[in-house]
Amino acid sequence: MDITSELIGRARELKPIFAARAAATETNRAPLDETIADITDAGFLQILTPKRYGGHELHIDTLVAVSRIISSACGSTGWVSAFFIGHNWFHSVFSQKSQDEVFAENPYQRSSAQIAPTARATEVTGGYEVSGQQSWSSGATHATYVFFTAVYAAADAEPELLLLCIPRSEVELIDNWYIAGMRGTGSCDVKVENVFVPDHHMLPFKDFLDGTHFGSSLYDSPVFQMPAAAIVFFEGMSVVSGILRGMVENFQEITEQRINTYTGSGVAAKPSAQMRLARGRATADAIDDMVDSIVARTIHKSGNGGLNLQDRADISMRTALVNQLCCDAVNDLMHGAGGSSFMNDVALQRFFRDSNVLRTHAAMDFEASSEMYGRVLLGMDPGTPVL
Repeated sequence: MDITSELIGRARELKPIFAARAAATETNRAPLDETIADITDAGFLQILTPKRYGGHELHIDTLVAVSRIISSACGSTGWVSAFFIGHNWFHSVFSQKSQDEVFAENPYQRSSAQIAPTARATEVTGGYEVSGQQSWSSGATHATYVFFTAVYAAADAEPELLLLCIPRSEVELIDNWYIAGMRGTGSCDVKVENVFVPDHHMLPFKDFLDGTHFGSSLYDSPVFQMPAAAIVFFEGMSVVSGILRGMVENFQEITEQRINTYTGSGVAAKPSAQMRLARGRATADAIDDMVDSIVARTIHKSGNGGLNLQDRADISMRTALVNQLCCDAVNDLMHGAGGSSFMNDVALQRFFRDSNVLRTHAAMDFEASSEMYGRVLLGMDPGTPVL
């Protein structure tokens, strides 16, 4: 059995365990320590780490397959798992000196990130001094490193964006993660004040986005030739599609067991329940096919000339489309699941809340992505620096 099949098999074995912990994960407002231990021991975190450092050096298809399975058990656990896997790719496209340092003891780190440029960097001898606060830093509660995106303005030059890798020990966590859905992601604010970041832990944000980062010259593997969009958007796609899959599975189980209060007959005999289940299952299958097709095309292009701006815009648009379709399908199922499905101990209401919160995620917003993609198709500037 190859390593990809082994990892997928481990994800399937852990799925019922993560599902059983989903309510406790929400209450904890972050993944449980034992869950972090499980995803670490399973070898998921080094899926995209170079073999040079003991990683699996696989591609985004394995990231998507593993994260989708975990997300079908618990959206929050899937989200943090996808981020931790993907963010080891972030480390792998920094300078070799940075990689030598962060992978010195393990072939992985648990790193949180938020790419909105909400910090400021000032150049000092040997590096940068960074201050700022960023929100939505998913996985921060268990992070070993935190990525900050900062605005840097040199004298007489246009401001530029920098991606900075900072040890968690130098970052303040602000305990403000109280939200309707995705409650177990630990996505609290993180803050730094005049923290020194050495040159080797800095990557120009433009290089990160367009694929001209250090990884493209350090490694031959196509996965390290890719722009960041090919990682970041597939993290999101795997989670929203996994949540829909979990919703369908749980809806079917409830429907098979549910009894109509007034008639005493099984709800499974109702055409409306049958049709909702059919729509949900068909949509989940179609979306998985769609995502797998996008993954395959992206992998092919990453090894054959790379991904240009229109390719990156296309991935962004498809992520937003997948997100909307998944949320619509989740809502359709929830509206036919009965009032008892809104009880706190029922998984359906958790998938419902998670899906609707993710529908508003800035990186997967349907309206903004539509405008951006339309501009690119018409030969215009995309209107966003984050692509």
